[in-house]
Amino acid sequence: MMRARFLTREINCSCLLSRLQRRVRSTTACPVEHNKTKNAHNELQHALPTKDIPGPKALPLLGNWFRFIPYIGEYGKYDMAMTLRMLHNRYGDIVKLDSVMNHRACIFLFSSELCEKMYRVEGVWPMRIGMESLHYYRINREQIYDKQYGLATSQGKVWHDFRSKVNPHMMQPRAIKAHVTQIGDISNEFVEKMRALRDPTTLELPNNFRNELYKWALESICSIALDCRLGCLKSNLAADSEPQIMINCVHDIFDLAYRLDLLPSLWKIYNTRNLKKFFRVLDTLNGIASKHIEQAKAKLHETTSDDTNLHDRSILEKLLRLDKQTARVMALDMLTAGVDTTGNVAGATLYYIANNPEKQEKLREEVMFLLPDKTSPITHKVLNQTRYTKACLKESLRLFPIFIGNLRTMQTDVCIGGYRIPAGFDVLACHSLITRDPTQFPRPQEYIPERWLRGNTEFPSAKEAHPFAYMPFGFGPRSCIGRRFAEMELETLLLTVIRNFLIEWHHGPLKSESLLVNRLVSPMRFKLIDL
Repeated sequence: MMRARFLTREINCSCLLSRLQRRVRSTTACPVEHNKTKNAHNELQHALPTKDIPGPKALPLLGNWFRFIPYIGEYGKYDMAMTLRMLHNRYGDIVKLDSVMNHRACIFLFSSELCEKMYRVEGVWPMRIGMESLHYYRINREQIYDKQYGLATSQGKVWHDFRSKVNPHMMQPRAIKAHVTQIGDISNEFVEKMRALRDPTTLELPNNFRNELYKWALESICSIALDCRLGCLKSNLAADSEPQIMINCVHDIFDLAYRLDLLPSLWKIYNTRNLKKFFRVLDTLNGIASKHIEQAKAKLHETTSDDTNLHDRSILEKLLRLDKQTARVMALDMLTAGVDTTGNVAGATLYYIANNPEKQEKLREEVMFLLPDKTSPITHKVLNQTRYTKACLKESLRLFPIFIGNLRTMQTDVCIGGYRIPAGFDVLACHSLITRDPTQFPRPQEYIPERWLRGNTEFPSAKEAHPFAYMPFGFGPRSCIGRRFAEMELETLLLTVIRNFLIEWHHGPLKSESLLVNRLVSPMRFKLIDL
């Protein structure tokens, strides 16, 4: 009896303790959330109206489209980067561009603090309603996508479910391990091709070397996405070969998407000539890519018998075991997104290295230490030791980012920069301009890899910059899923080139154009001197 009363008393004490703990949690955690909600509500209450955000105002009936008429309009003469620079210089750190024909209004952010606020209010499932033309294509090609539209254009739960499937196989540091040897072999082949392409007298590469960089990029991403070789690096590749057609298609896709989604266009009203061409180009690319995906699937079916060493298997094989349709769509996305991006960044990085001999020598010291012989393989362990190589790549991406910025579509009414921004508005964090801001990165026009090194005291440190100033691969849940693979490809190529050549540049400043993707314009006529 005594024991029963003791147990009853103990149970009652336990329940009382549990209630007290819940009460403590409710009086500590809840006010934090309550205060956040209250602060956000207060911000919105006191926010200035959206119409007060500075920017070129739309005229009645005319809107803003006349400002973007090619060669005639105020902004029609310039690429995207120059247009953004003009808007920033004229209107300040937050600028609103009223709707241009079939496009929604957009707000541009030119300060790190405002960019941070944008990311903080993006929500658990961030929305990025960009490249609407691509989404329109995908929903009209159900035989390919089957309601899985990939990471570029999906939103909400559909996007979240797809991302959740592929994240473990794409974002973990060990994800690249299975592909390092393949990418090393491709880089070695590419260096031999560079050697063969040189003019025997001047030792310079030909004017069309930029296209060779795209071949290297396509061969690399194909080996990752499909676990096979396309043969892009073969000598005298025909103009009508599948690899060259794929490269041309990728160029056309980005060019046409820029015309459809950013420039004035009536494609939402009727099937314009550019929209029809866009569909043809995507059909061509997807037709070739789908054929290779099916071949890769058949090959894996023949050779795979167990689940041992799953972490060492290719991306395609991992995703196929998970979901065949997810694997198919992810492979198509990787082949589309992995050519112009890494190809142009690779060319820009070689330019900065060639144009800064003292940095090249410092890089070569690291390369010679990690790769004592030209035949020394680049391994996962080697890539984990590349401090200066990584710093060189970071500095290249600061000066030559892949994209002009990161877009988010507001899901609720928010306050940014003291202004109310309603749900449905597009907001663009313009990091490509912020990374050249001298208040964030002193001596911004100089190529200084040292700013990214720990313990650096001689040069301006990137640590002094705002954490949200430099975002070459985005931020948060919608950051670039291919980041680790792109970095691995670029680092491997840089190590291989510097181990084989002294690289020089004798043709003036680098020229580029900014559309959806920043693209090199200068002929990549590097001079290569054998070591």
